[in-house]
Amino acid sequence: MKLTILGGAGMRTPLLIEGLFKQNDLYFKEVTLFDVDEERLSVMGSISQFLVDKYHGDFTLSFTTNIREAVRGADFIFSAIRVGQEEGRVLDEQIALKYRVLGQETTGPGGFAMGLRTIPVMLDYSRIINEEAPEAWLLNFTNPAGLMAQALTTYGKHKKVIGICDAHAGIKNSLCKFLKVPHTDLQVTYFGLNHLGWVPSVYEKGVDRLPEILDRYEHLSRISHTFRFFEPELIRNMGMLPNEYLYYFYYADQAVTNILQSNQTRGEQIVQLNRPLLERVSELVQQGRVEEAWADYKGTLDARGSTYMSRETTGQIHDVHEDEETVDLSFEEEGYEGLALNIIRSIANNKQQILTLNVPNNGTISQLHDDDVVEVPCLVNKNGYFPITIGDVPDFALSLIHPVKTYERFAVECAVKGDYQAGVNALTVHPLVPSFTSAKAMMDDYLAAHQEHLPQFRDKNINV
Repeated sequence: MKLTILGGAGMRTPLLIEGLFKQNDLYFKEVTLFDVDEERLSVMGSISQFLVDKYHGDFTLSFTTNIREAVRGADFIFSAIRVGQEEGRVLDEQIALKYRVLGQETTGPGGFAMGLRTIPVMLDYSRIINEEAPEAWLLNFTNPAGLMAQALTTYGKHKKVIGICDAHAGIKNSLCKFLKVPHTDLQVTYFGLNHLGWVPSVYEKGVDRLPEILDRYEHLSRISHTFRFFEPELIRNMGMLPNEYLYYFYYADQAVTNILQSNQTRGEQIVQLNRPLLERVSELVQQGRVEEAWADYKGTLDARGSTYMSRETTGQIHDVHEDEETVDLSFEEEGYEGLALNIIRSIANNKQQILTLNVPNNGTISQLHDDDVVEVPCLVNKNGYFPITIGDVPDFALSLIHPVKTYERFAVECAVKGDYQAGVNALTVHPLVPSFTSAKAMMDDYLAAHQEHLPQFRDKNINV
C-alpha cells in the first residue's frame, strides 16, 4: 500500500511516522510526504527517515513538493495542511480578540478565517486526487475539520473522504481509565458536529454506566483534566458528557477573559515554541546530528501538548496533567496518528470497528439535512463507513448544533465562491459572535489581513 501525507512538513509528521511502527498488521510499501514548503519538508523528512532507519522500516520514504507525484497511486491519503502557517493562526486569534470574541482556530471566527484560506486549496487537491488516485481514501485532519469535511463532501471532486478528529477517542480513553476497563469493553455513544459533541451513554456489558459516571463526576475530573473545565452542576443538569471544546461555548466570556489575562494567545505560544525548534533541528539535521534533532523535537512537542487549553481555562500556562490521577492503561487510538491508522486498519484489513467520524448525515440525526456533515459513530470495514442512526437529539444540544451548522453552511459557501455576504452571514449567526456589527468588522479585518491567501475574493469590488 502507498500512504501519502499532505502537509508533510507539519510538526506532527514524525509522530505519524513513528506511529506506523506501533502496529504489526499494516504493511506499507511506500510512504510519501508532500508539502509546499521545501526547506521545512527537508527537515521533517530527514527526521522521519531517521525514524524509518531506527525502527528498521521496510517501506520507502520519499518527499516531494509536487502534489500529483505525491498522490499518484496512493491507497490512503492523510491531510493535515496549514495555509498561512502558525502566523496566520495568530492573526485569526488577535483579530477576534480585538472585539472580545474567542478566536480559537477551529471554533468561531478563528476557524472561519482558517477555513477561508484552506478550503480552496483542499478542493484543488481533491480534484487532483480524483484524477491521480481515484480509489484512494482521503482522511482529513486539516483544521477546521468540520468545515473541511463539509466543503470536501459538498464541493470536492473526490468522494471517498472521511473527516477525522481524536477528541472522541480521548473521551473514551479517559472513561476507560476512570472505570478501569479495557478499551474494547466500552461502547461510548456520541453525536454532534466536530468540536461540538456530547456523550449520551456509556455501555459496558450491556449496562449504561453514564448515571454512575455523572454521580461521580468530581472523581472523573481528577482522572482527566478536560472534565475539570465544566462544573458538575452543568453536566448533571444536561445529563450528558461534553466534548472539551464545548467549554468555549458554555464559558465563552470566561475563556476570552482568561486569554486576555494571560497576555498571549495559544497561536503566539506555538510560534514561540515552533520557530526556535525548527531553527535548532534544522541546524542539527544539516550537521548530521539527526538523533539529537529527534530528541529535541520530541521533548518540545511533549511540553507543547501539556499546556493545551491551559490559558483559556485558567488564564495561566501550566501543565494540565500535573494533578491527574495515574491509571496504567494504553490504547490503540492514542493521539491523532493512532486514530488515523485505526481507520486504515479497518478498511485495509476489513477489521470491523465502530469509530466516530465526520461524515454526511443522511438521516443519522433526524433534525439535520442529509448533506450536513456530522460527527457520529460509524461501522468501518473494507466497504467504507456506515453511520449508526442517532435519531432525535436533545434540545439542549440542538440549541447549539443548529446555529453552528447554519454557520458552517454559510462559511463553506463564502470560502468556495468568494461570497462576502455569505461570510458576514456565517459570523452573524455563530453563537460566539455577539452582533452583526462585530461580524462585519471581523470579516473586513480577515479579508485585509489574509488577502494573499484569499484569491477567491479578488476582483469582487469589496471595500476593506
